[in-house]
Amino acid sequence: MAKIKSTLDIQLDLTRPIEDLTDIISAVIASQPHKRKEILEGLDIAVGNALAEIQAQEEKEQKVDDDSSGKVS
Repeated sequence: MAKIKSTLDIQLDLTRPIEDLTDIISAVIASQPHKRKEILEGLDIAVGNALAEIQAQEEKEQKVDDDSSGKVS
């Protein structure tokens, strides 16, 4: 039986991650135009979750900084 794979070999330049990630997303969407909305919605959720984690960590660190400086909330 034949095995058929659609793969994308990627080399990502970590000195320019935004540009390269954008190019990668564009390539994936171009190869799956019928799934464009699904792909972008999945990315939106993943990015939103990552940003929420960063924000929660920053708020936690800010609270620790405020508490250690002797300020009263």
